[in-house]
Amino acid sequence: MTILLKTFIHTACCAALIASGTAQAHYLWIESGDSGARLYYGEPDALLKEKSPGKLDNIKSPKAFVQDTPSGKPGAVTISRAAEYFAIANNKGTPAILAVEESLEVRDLTKHGLGFAKSNYYARYGQAATDSSASPLVLDIHGSGPNKLAVVYRGQPLKDAKLEVIAPNTWMQEHKTDAQGAVHINTPWRGQYVVHVLHIDQAPGEFSGKKYDSLRNHLTYTFTKADGSDPGPAVPPKHEMD
Repeated sequence: MTILLKTFIHTACCAALIASGTAQAHYLWIESGDSGARLYYGEPDALLKEKSPGKLDNIKSPKAFVQDTPSGKPGAVTISRAAEYFAIANNKGTPAILAVEESLEVRDLTKHGLGFAKSNYYARYGQAATDSSASPLVLDIHGSGPNKLAVVYRGQPLKDAKLEVIAPNTWMQEHKTDAQGAVHINTPWRGQYVVHVLHIDQAPGEFSGKKYDSLRNHLTYTFTKADGSDPGPAVPPKHEMD
């Protein structure tokens, strides 16, 4: 590929990409490890991975699953805490790995104008789903082709959901789903991408005897693109961490 063509592709892509200049809430995402997979907590766009002792300890009881086929029923696997991540056993090399953390307590976020909120975290690695009924992820992503995704919540398409797509070099693009929950993203570079969705369910409820005003559901979908342009170095944006 000529330098001119590389420059054109980079310029065109950057027009659609947004450098992440403001801090986002922490969430979970999965990456491939030497043996199995690793569940991280932090901000991938800032190259921030929390540790234990530290904020990683805020994640109390995550559960992990592997899925042999996109439509198959996931099976529970062992997940264990390490100093910088949770190790997920995946000796079978299955195409999809899932994680769920729904044990976090209700938090008082009234000083931020968010009332009392309950946060849930969902993470997917590898293949996107094809059947919501087989997934333990209340908030999930379906795939229908290269760069074609759909967001579902409780098995139904999620309209106007905002996706943040974090590229291998930490550039971030934002998209919004259509009426069918579908969206088309851009993946110009080779390497790992992390898709993040935050869906706030305004239906009040109760968890462990405490009432909440809303559910803050975070979903990440991590996948690796083998082809594409060289992404260059990963440089985190300059912003304050939460």
